[in-house]
Amino acid sequence: MLRNNKGYLLLEALFGVLLISAVFSICLPFIYVAYQEQKASKELLYAMTEVDLAAAKNSIGEGVTEKEWVQEGIRYQLLTRKGVTDEYEICIAFHGSNQKEYTTCASSYWTDSL
Repeated sequence: MLRNNKGYLLLEALFGVLLISAVFSICLPFIYVAYQEQKASKELLYAMTEVDLAAAKNSIGEGVTEKEWVQEGIRYQLLTRKGVTDEYEICIAFHGSNQKEYTTCASSYWTDSL
């Protein structure tokens, strides 16, 4: 056996690299899913902001209006419906980067006297 124990053996170094790579390969799918969910959360925040902006405008026409656009590779669909009263329902739908479908809606009341 070796009498000089002042350094690492090559086998010990390889074992350390193997252990670190095994832990990393187990955690990598979870990191990827967390990244995709973070992107989808940003997309949902953008969609909710657009719905709030559309609800704040008084320029929505009578009946049902529909608008589509693409933002950073995601296609958004904005649908506006006028209810029986002066209530407007504004919904936005999109497929997120995590392959899930999202729909969020807001209701708004307004009169022409403002």
